[in-house]
Amino acid sequence: MKSKVRFLLKLLVVVSFGVSSPVYSQDTLWFSKPGKLVASRDSAERYNVVYKDKADTQKVKVVRYLLDGSIQEELNFYPYEPTRLLHGEFKRYSDGRIVQERHYTKNQLNGAFKTWWENGQLRRHDIYENGKFISGNCYGINGADTTWFEYEKAASYPGGTDSLRKYLARNLRYPQLAKVQGIQGTVRVQFTIAKDGSLEDIFVVKPIDPSLDQEAIRLVTKMPKWIPAMQDGRLVKMYFVLPVVFQIRE
Repeated sequence: MKSKVRFLLKLLVVVSFGVSSPVYSQDTLWFSKPGKLVASRDSAERYNVVYKDKADTQKVKVVRYLLDGSIQEELNFYPYEPTRLLHGEFKRYSDGRIVQERHYTKNQLNGAFKTWWENGQLRRHDIYENGKFISGNCYGINGADTTWFEYEKAASYPGGTDSLRKYLARNLRYPQLAKVQGIQGTVRVQFTIAKDGSLEDIFVVKPIDPSLDQEAIRLVTKMPKWIPAMQDGRLVKMYFVLPVVFQIRE
């Protein structure tokens, strides 16, 4: 009996070692916000766990978490360096439940693209082939078919790009001193288009001259509300960088 027990224990040890033997190497990266890498957990608000296939270190899976351990996203890359290409499944989570799943081949959507309602009901099932949309279906919160709509629609100025150009041309006031001094160039202004179309967090990301920068800010501040962005049928915020061109004409 004792010899049988010893045999079973040895078997368990062998099986456990075989199961725990890692296929992937693992690293943890800490972030204070998306894209802002920090040295440790103490100053972080989220973290990524990076798994590299030991047989091919360019085959990488990244799992993103909030600091409380709740999962946000799973991404697969191949290759990983120097340029990362999405390759395989991409999954997004909210409160621990999956809300989106996409399939990529070399950074292009290829296969199913699914989203889910808060109650777990399928919301969208689109099919892509090498980055090209093939077909799609959208569903109501109770599972009934509904009219298909684009997953993402960018925010836009009322009347479109031509109306935006006309607004800038009609309202731009070239600062006189800058004009006399021959100062010209393109000021780039970043802002957020809120869910109601109003503009928030307006600031210059590429300055030229204080007077030109100030005029570019004024132009954006005085704009009418934009048509807000949509994502999977929901209103969402969107960042936008607007080039404001100052050119002295003879």
